[in-house]
Amino acid sequence: MLIPLSVLNCFLERGLVVSDKPFVAQHIAFPNGHVIGKPRSVPGNCIPGYECYWSDRKIVLDAPTVFLHREGSEWVVTVHEHIPSPGPGDFVNRHATSEDAITDILDYFFGAPMRMASGRRTG
Repeated sequence: MLIPLSVLNCFLERGLVVSDKPFVAQHIAFPNGHVIGKPRSVPGNCIPGYECYWSDRKIVLDAPTVFLHREGSEWVVTVHEHIPSPGPGDFVNRHATSEDAITDILDYFFGAPMRMASGRRTG
């Protein structure tokens, strides 16, 4: 199931970056899902020393990216940084509504800083 543009716009309005295209429907982990990231230039939670580049846009991220996809009627929010998983800060949260998934993601980037891996701080 595709993520509606209205949901993705909730993240863009807060200064987050969202993948331009969804993963393919047959993707093994995040079918039709999107990646959401927080640029270093956007105040919020981060991990000191964390640096990741967003696509070819040369935007520097200072926090792990979040994956959002649907499984049936559930909205699935995932952070998966460690291999093998899970590692510090990794999680998979399942929600019944898009509103709950949006709240979860915004809280990860802008709410409780303890949700990120050790060494976390609020920037």
